[in-house]
Amino acid sequence: MFGKQTSRRHEAERVAGQAWESLVSAVDSAGASARSTKRRAAGMIDDTSGRVSSTAKEARRRANSALDALAGRRPPRPWGWFIGAVVAGAALGWLGTTLGRQALSRNSDLHVPSDLSEVEEPLVEASGTRLP
Repeated sequence: MFGKQTSRRHEAERVAGQAWESLVSAVDSAGASARSTKRRAAGMIDDTSGRVSSTAKEARRRANSALDALAGRRPPRPWGWFIGAVVAGAALGWLGTTLGRQALSRNSDLHVPSDLSEVEEPLVEASGTRLP
């Protein structure tokens, strides 16, 4: 009689030990799985928040523009573009003036006679005949 009770007790302890080991391994596995899922979710949230923030900025800008239009306020002038165009125009004007002055200051080798008697070669008509 005592032999059967001890074997039942050993069997119960063995089953409890197996159950405990199974539970510990399941908890460890779940912890590792939860950590990897947490990392993946955090990466997805970072990507999504970047997209949402840029979209939210554009939506906020458009909503403010619509409210200004409904209130009758005109949009602000793009002073940065105006100033940029003026500076670019001034730079191009200065460059054109400098290059023009250099081209005019060059000494030309072309001698223009003040009188036709100084011409050494005979003049030729457009038809190809010599003029007297």
